Amino acid sequence: MSGKTVTAEPNREGLHVKPLNFEVWCEPGLNRLNIYTLLYASFFTIASSVFLSFSQPYVFTEILGIPIDAQGKLSGALVLYAEIVVLCLISPLGVLSDRIGRRPIYAAGFFFLFLGYMLYPTAQSSEELILYRMVFAVGIACNTAMIATVQADYPQDPWRGRLIGVCGLLQGLGVVLVVTQGSKLPNLYSAAGADAVSAGQYAFWTFAVICLVNAIIVRLGLRGGIPATKQNRDDVSVIKKFKIGIAAGRNPRIALAYVAAGVSRGDLTVVSTFFSLWLVQAGIANGYTAGEALVQGGKFFGVVQIVAVLWAPCAGIIIDRYNRVSALCIAMGLAAIGYLSLGAIADPTQNIMYLAAIILGMGEVNAVLAAQALIAQEAPKEHRGSIIGVFGFFGALGILAAASAGGYLFDAWMPAGPFVLMGCANAVLMCIALTVRKMAGTPDTTPATAPSES
Repeated sequence: MSGKTVTAEPNREGLHVKPLNFEVWCEPGLNRLNIYTLLYASFFTIASSVFLSFSQPYVFTEILGIPIDAQGKLSGALVLYAEIVVLCLISPLGVLSDRIGRRPIYAAGFFFLFLGYMLYPTAQSSEELILYRMVFAVGIACNTAMIATVQADYPQDPWRGRLIGVCGLLQGLGVVLVVTQGSKLPNLYSAAGADAVSAGQYAFWTFAVICLVNAIIVRLGLRGGIPATKQNRDDVSVIKKFKIGIAAGRNPRIALAYVAAGVSRGDLTVVSTFFSLWLVQAGIANGYTAGEALVQGGKFFGVVQIVAVLWAPCAGIIIDRYNRVSALCIAMGLAAIGYLSLGAIADPTQNIMYLAAIILGMGEVNAVLAAQALIAQEAPKEHRGSIIGVFGFFGALGILAAASAGGYLFDAWMPAGPFVLMGCANAVLMCIALTVRKMAGTPDTTPATAPSES
């Protein structure tokens, strides 16, 4: 059977928009403010989290004085404790969003990021740093659950990949801006007369203000109320909702999406946590200060994100044009090549890193968007928040595993170890997706004809 999509007629009662000139038909009941607030939130959701991870080596070196040979394990420990918080919260948050709506939880997410950025650079010990990272993790849990859920709520299904692609493009643009420009903030504050510790604190507090503004905008701009469903949510407990999400895994495509959530979120973790750490350590070894090494690392990290920005719309078109399991196979194969290529690089400050960064950027965004589109297609509306909450739960498990194993590999084996690990994980998932694609009982589902699982 062909994997191509049969053109579907839109629901003419829905909203017709063209964000960045990509035609999208949205569900009835939405207005343009809702859509453009989603696009605004997409720009800042990932970027707001990435700045903390990317700038963490500066905190280790200049504020806490952590030895170089202990920074990989501390990075892994910080993500580990943060993901314990996310694991505990993300599925209940998905259930809660089915009861009180997406908007208050999304706004609360940015508010907790504000608190995290205010507290993080004031830490006086590793233990205090872990505590503040856990506060930050509450915001990450809220935002991770809500960005995926709102992206699933708003578009009509045949145009889902396009909207997710546009949101992915904006997420990438946000990360590029934050990394390339935010990485300069400590040096800018130092040039204005601040010492190394104060310069780092001012940089973090700058992002705290941005997150507070984002919380206000999201609270005012997203659609209020709870999604329309086939049943009253008040008679269903949080535990039962979680069980519903787990039970939905009997659908092999939902089960595949759950596994893809773990792998794709693990991909993002090793990039945001260990990529900058590797580059900063290599820069310091080559004679740079911590601030200068952060700027140099920002250049390579910026290439990854610029490529992700440029590739996101292409990934969205592929996701809408072909069977979404097939699109996931393509995504994981590309990601495997990108992550495994870093294992062959001894010095990340050399120009060969640009080529690896290009492949990495394509694979990173493709994996995330393909997983999101698959779960959004398969999750029925009446349990969407719960199922995407479980999707986020598996994503948090992937982050926890990638951070723990990656931190060990970074210090005990080689700095590129976390990337080799995720390259192998992506290759295995590609094989699993190919198996699901060929299984009896998993029809050649295209976006225009995707069934709702009840």
